[in-house]
Amino acid sequence: MAKPPVGVIFDADLGNSIDAPLALALLYGLDGKNEARVVSTSVSKHSLASAALAEVIARFYAGTVNADFGSASRSLPVGMSIAGKSPESTPFLNAVLDRKNPEGKPVYNHGIVQLNDTADVLAVIRNAFTSQQDQNCVAVLAGPATNFAAVLALPGAKALIAQKVRALVWAPGRLGLDPAAAQKLLAEWPSPIVVVSPELGDGIRFPAAALDSQFNWTETHPVVDAYRAAAPMPYDAPTGALAAVLYAAKPEGFFTLSPAGTFSLASQSTLAFKPGPGTHHLLQLDPAQKSKVLETYLALASAKPVVRQPRRRRTDVAKPDAVKPDAVKPAEPPKP
Repeated sequence: MAKPPVGVIFDADLGNSIDAPLALALLYGLDGKNEARVVSTSVSKHSLASAALAEVIARFYAGTVNADFGSASRSLPVGMSIAGKSPESTPFLNAVLDRKNPEGKPVYNHGIVQLNDTADVLAVIRNAFTSQQDQNCVAVLAGPATNFAAVLALPGAKALIAQKVRALVWAPGRLGLDPAAAQKLLAEWPSPIVVVSPELGDGIRFPAAALDSQFNWTETHPVVDAYRAAAPMPYDAPTGALAAVLYAAKPEGFFTLSPAGTFSLASQSTLAFKPGPGTHHLLQLDPAQKSKVLETYLALASAKPVVRQPRRRRTDVAKPDAVKPDAVKPAEPPKP
């Protein structure tokens, strides 16, 4: 039986850089086209606002486009880091979470108000790995390595990752937020690591003009609202996190990959790459594919939600006392 589309375990510092919400929109665009599956989402900040934005975006893509979120078929529990102090909310988090309709009600609903409304981040990520077929998932990291480095300390985690995860694709962003986690991740992660080069993120910019030309099918889009509030408009945003998601789902035809080598922490916020023996690679810009990459970013990130009907429980199952003993079969183990 053919494998399903690649599963993506997505972890980001939502709220620091607009390319992370754009990357999440792109990931849901791939999911809607059955070219990837959103397996889990988690945030590397101890921030309810950051977790709430992840849920808002998930609900947006699970429901309708007019903020009437009646469906929750693809709204997954959001894992949130509890490491460190809770940072202040950022302008683009506030712009999305505080937006009201003419009646004074929130435009974007979510259910994250207190810590118990989030999921244990280590359990979310570990269980996401466990649920996947061997070598059919990719871990995408946009921001600090806080959560993925912590997962490595769980019993049996390294063997599980080696079995299930074909690669970790990392757009480091503000690496200085957790250099110890970065060092641990680079030293101990058991599958190949692909790091998005800064030149790739800066070399292809997401155009502000696309907000009016590509997203004009709706007046309420959380990623558009976040983009407009993240910096003075108009500005073209870097796309490092988008490159990580696109490469995770489509590793051929868009970028170039360096020869093997190893990354190390050069400073509190800089990685150094040394070619040679190793399982690390640098994801680089292919100038010949620049237009194609940008067109793909725009098409996927601006795609309309594809609403999937939730599975319904059967109501015609016979009661236990009506089933003959010889008709009872052992339960089949769950499929990965």
